[in-house]
Amino acid sequence: MRYLDIRIPGTGKTAGDTLRVSKIVLGTDHFGTTVSEEDALRLMDIFADAGGNCIDTARVYASWIPGGEGASERTVGKWLKSRKNRDRIVLSTKGGHPELDSMTRGRLSRKELESDLDESLRALGVDHIDIYWLHRDDISRPAEDIMETLHTFVKKGKVRAIGCSNWKTGRIEEANRAAAAGGKEAFCASQIQWSLATTTPGLLGDTTLVCMDSNEYGWYLENRFPVFAYSAQAKGFFAKAAAVGVGNLRGKASVRFVSPDNIARLERVKEYAQRSGLSPTAVALAYITCNRVPAAAIVGCKTEEQLLDSLTAADVEIPAADADWLFAG
Repeated sequence: MRYLDIRIPGTGKTAGDTLRVSKIVLGTDHFGTTVSEEDALRLMDIFADAGGNCIDTARVYASWIPGGEGASERTVGKWLKSRKNRDRIVLSTKGGHPELDSMTRGRLSRKELESDLDESLRALGVDHIDIYWLHRDDISRPAEDIMETLHTFVKKGKVRAIGCSNWKTGRIEEANRAAAAGGKEAFCASQIQWSLATTTPGLLGDTTLVCMDSNEYGWYLENRFPVFAYSAQAKGFFAKAAAVGVGNLRGKASVRFVSPDNIARLERVKEYAQRSGLSPTAVALAYITCNRVPAAAIVGCKTEEQLLDSLTAADVEIPAADADWLFAG
């Protein structure tokens, strides 16, 4: 497994500390619901045995399933307790997600974030979170207020580092400037949708999401700001299309990712896979993990086969120029 070193920025309590995070991060949104608890525990074992040390969850995960609220965090918590490995895991969870029936109304008040964080700590059965992410932005709320709230979490020892998910780079810059001016913790990383196959929030069906594009990429590259890429496998677009053909794709991989540009990228992935002996999944994930932007790929899985396929990318190193070619030709 390859690792990404993330230095915690700012001037606060944990500033200057370094988090060493596996380049493959395990996503857990289905754990405890569509992936049974028993299967989820086994998948986390496989991930850890392969050298994976970062597990990503969220307070909102599975809330869209009746009775599913908190299931992912509880399942991760049971695994941490039963394996007695909390000190070896970089635990990542998210709060501040809007209510599912009012996605455009922000939930980043101090009261809402404190409630989410405390519920996450209880569900996970831990006394602190290693990286606590804000799941969405609320552009109506001043960045200074948000960073002040997060500062209190770090000061109380409930959180080691803070990150933002689905924030535009302009707001990240604004928030980190406010943190620096006030002597508070700054965001150490960003979590957005990013894969070799491009898409848009509209195609994803949620305009509150942020997808990597050329403008965002330029900022991340210039600032060497770490990115955790979710949907890094593009819903299996490359693996599935390589196996059955683009015309036979169904579901989200088809709706979200079939485009002329992505079909051209698929052909380059197939060519690179043939030359290198790597699987299409490993090639697509290597685009993220070997990118010029410091990055880790969050991988989702429902089966052992899917996870093992993603883990074939764990030790892959390709030149940055090859990653550039996979994307742009």
